[in-house]
Amino acid sequence: MTTAASSVDVVVVGGGPGGSVCASRLVQKGLSVRVFEKEEFPRFHLGESLLPQSLPVLDAIGVLPAVREQFIFKYGARFHDDVKGRKDRFAFADAWKNEHPHAFQVPRDLFDALLLDHAKKVGAQVHERARVLRILREGTRAVGVEVESESGPVETVHARFVVDASGRDAMTAHTSRTTTKIDGLDQTAIFGQFRGVQRPEGELAGDIDIVLFREDSGARPNWFWFIPFKDGRTSVGAVVSRAWIKDRRARLAAEGFAGHEADGLFARAVAESKSATELLAGATNIWPSARATADFSYRVRDLHGDGWVAVGDAGGFIDPLFSTGAHVAMVSGMTAADAIVAALENPSSEKETFAAWQTAMRSGAETFILAVQSFYAGPLVEYLFAENKHTALRRSITSLLAGDVFTDSIWLRDARTRLRDMLAQPGAATTLDPSKLA
Repeated sequence: MTTAASSVDVVVVGGGPGGSVCASRLVQKGLSVRVFEKEEFPRFHLGESLLPQSLPVLDAIGVLPAVREQFIFKYGARFHDDVKGRKDRFAFADAWKNEHPHAFQVPRDLFDALLLDHAKKVGAQVHERARVLRILREGTRAVGVEVESESGPVETVHARFVVDASGRDAMTAHTSRTTTKIDGLDQTAIFGQFRGVQRPEGELAGDIDIVLFREDSGARPNWFWFIPFKDGRTSVGAVVSRAWIKDRRARLAAEGFAGHEADGLFARAVAESKSATELLAGATNIWPSARATADFSYRVRDLHGDGWVAVGDAGGFIDPLFSTGAHVAMVSGMTAADAIVAALENPSSEKETFAAWQTAMRSGAETFILAVQSFYAGPLVEYLFAENKHTALRRSITSLLAGDVFTDSIWLRDARTRLRDMLAQPGAATTLDPSKLA
């Protein structure tokens, strides 16, 4: 049974950071918005480390004061290389654009709920445990959605525009089968949440720690993240290659390991990392067991179409390395909202408006993809740990870590060229097809 149709200016499919930010911005601009989220918040999600260049977005929608109140400040990123015994720290104050010299570490259950509640407070109609069954179309144009909720029958909601913020469900992309893997990224993440992890005092307490350890072949780095939360918990994850997983699974089987596989693999990774072993000394996993996720890197061919736009993970996901997921989601959510407003005010400009928006989003994502590919290939690692880095290089690396990629600055154009050159080096440990590089 389907109810009588209702209508709204914009329907947002998904209530994560991209959808919530987009909804808040649209309401700010005077549009009516309904958000349909299939889960009930709060709920767990990875991607717990924000970037400084997300703060202007949070400020623009009016939620930054609440974020400052609730979460620990993140002033920089520490890198540890267990292979060569090197360390370095990048302070966000050293970035080219440093009006926000910090970010935040955020348990995503709390952060995402805060953003969704904010969208509701400013005037968006928010529906949780409401699953969008399909996007309605008239010809090629998206004109609304069909929604199923626990509170009633299927509802038809007409809209002038549809925002796909459905995350890895990537509703618009999967409908048209336009998702592809990103070349060279086939990682698996094994993770948990711990108490008692070692952390420094004072301003450095909120830094993220990235710990590198290598495969047996020494060809490409595996790595850990350590993300501290305000309540004393720390999110810890090992990101390893498919080859590492296959080999360690075989070793566990040969040893007759009878426990939870993710626990066994996580313990293996810790044992292979001096820094991770030290940081976790005396720490306790507060979850019953470790968890794992794989094959999370993908790109989407089209980020927009007739009457619709895809933001956040619905438009692709790169890798957890540089904490790009939530940042890309929020930036794409806010800028998509501005593009929607412009397109609805001047319908004849819609195609041109969203073509320009997609170009900007692609350019930023390309920089992150090149950086991640260069990291796993090896050359970027040497830049990260180079001794006596001149000021411009340090500022450029810091700016990349801060998420300042959605601009057309001179340093960023230079960085993209450098990253491409790194991947072309004969000594780069990569099997990437140059034609498939970002």
